[in-house]
Amino acid sequence: MKIFVNARFLTQPVSGVQRYGIECSRQIKKLCPEAVFLAPKGIIHHDIAKELNVKIIGSRSGHLWEQVSLPLYLAGQKYPPLVCLANTGPVFYSNTYITIHDLAFYHHPEWNSRKFSAWYNILIPRLAYRSRHVFTVSNTIKEELVKCYNLSPAKISVTYNGISRSMMEASKSGVPKEKIILSVGTLSKRKNHPNLVSGFLDSRYYKEYCLVLVGDKNKVFRDGGIDEGTLQHANIKIFPTLTEPVLIAMYQKAEILVSLSLYEGFGIPILEGLFNGCKVICSDIPVYRELFSGYVAFCNPLDLDSITAAINDLQHIPSFTPTQLLPLLEKYNYTSAAQVILRAIDKCSK
Repeated sequence: MKIFVNARFLTQPVSGVQRYGIECSRQIKKLCPEAVFLAPKGIIHHDIAKELNVKIIGSRSGHLWEQVSLPLYLAGQKYPPLVCLANTGPVFYSNTYITIHDLAFYHHPEWNSRKFSAWYNILIPRLAYRSRHVFTVSNTIKEELVKCYNLSPAKISVTYNGISRSMMEASKSGVPKEKIILSVGTLSKRKNHPNLVSGFLDSRYYKEYCLVLVGDKNKVFRDGGIDEGTLQHANIKIFPTLTEPVLIAMYQKAEILVSLSLYEGFGIPILEGLFNGCKVICSDIPVYRELFSGYVAFCNPLDLDSITAAINDLQHIPSFTPTQLLPLLEKYNYTSAAQVILRAIDKCSK
């Protein structure tokens, strides 16, 4: 079965959506060697593009490439299946299989730029209705797609995130843990960094531990609300970006991973933190309850006392060995995600 994959995500900085696109593409390539990966000019992840043998088509870029150049090229290929792994795809191409990662733009348009929210609230429902099949990264988001867009549950399959190949290959046992509380995620309102900072500064550990925030301010997201005083605090470090090896090393030496997001589709940093032996504190939100109950400590992300109490109790939060994490890793991985995608295409194509 010859399928085509929209690899426009290779022109974008890596966040959770692009990570899913990259890792699922690697597995699709392995399981379906004849798959063809298409991208516009302007690729920034050249090694991955080479690995996937990406074909650059058209002279356009961005959404215009996706809405015009990509479907025109596919029409010349007799309308084969097109897999879109990163939320967006051509509206007027009917043989599409799309992954919608979450509905943050629908529930909270104020978290994004006005232009971004307006575009996604036009684009995503149309893609959901017109696509042959829809994938998403948790049952929580599947239920939202059914409720918000009135999609049939049978049209939606769950393809969980997993651990990246680079992190798997860099896995080490016995790395000494340091007094680091790590938070990884774009500096936007949905990630709730101001409450994390306040909870940390109110905790008994604010002098003993270092709070490390890793995340850039994406132009489509509104200001994350971290004040200038925070940037000057001796025990708070903010890194807009880290290379992948440096970020992996930070996971390996961090004792605590914290994610106080107000809304997520999955929460890759939580899985990565667990994989690297971190104790995890996270928001008590539906998707985290679905995916990580029994492995993390929950707190109310809107209640500073709850956040502070969770940090104060960090000595009693368990960490897990690789053997103890096997049930999670056998369920949440990109090989399984790619298998679900390919089975859905095969079923719809018959």
